[in-house]
Amino acid sequence: MSFKILGINHVGLAPRDPALARRFLADLLRLPFVGEELVAEQKTNTIMFDSTATPPGASSVPRLEILENQPGTEGPIAKFLARKGSGIHHVALSVDNVAAAIAALTKAGVKLVDSTPRNGAHNTAVAFIHPDATGGLLIELVEQK
Repeated sequence: MSFKILGINHVGLAPRDPALARRFLADLLRLPFVGEELVAEQKTNTIMFDSTATPPGASSVPRLEILENQPGTEGPIAKFLARKGSGIHHVALSVDNVAAAIAALTKAGVKLVDSTPRNGAHNTAVAFIHPDATGGLLIELVEQK
């Protein structure tokens, strides 16, 4: 393969009540808040928390990402909630080169949502693997810029 999986980047969560989920992670679990960013292209607001305090010597830890639909739009998160209800939306894997991952997976005949990298939240380039290729799981590939 021409790219490497570096580990879990984050788990995307689609709660019916994003504000309550945010308070739960921040106030009750005391997870470190990383940041919030609107990804207008996807009509999705992302609210990111580290899953734990970063251990000594580690550059990052897997994160929990609360996803909420951009107010006033009919985006993919609203559609997900209408179809499936609250739950895990996707699992994101860190990769060393998202463009190389797209090329290698395309060459292998894997169905992708994205044929080129797109801008993701928190200064990343991302691409999604279509659930038809994974047995029904939405997988996001994430490269830190």
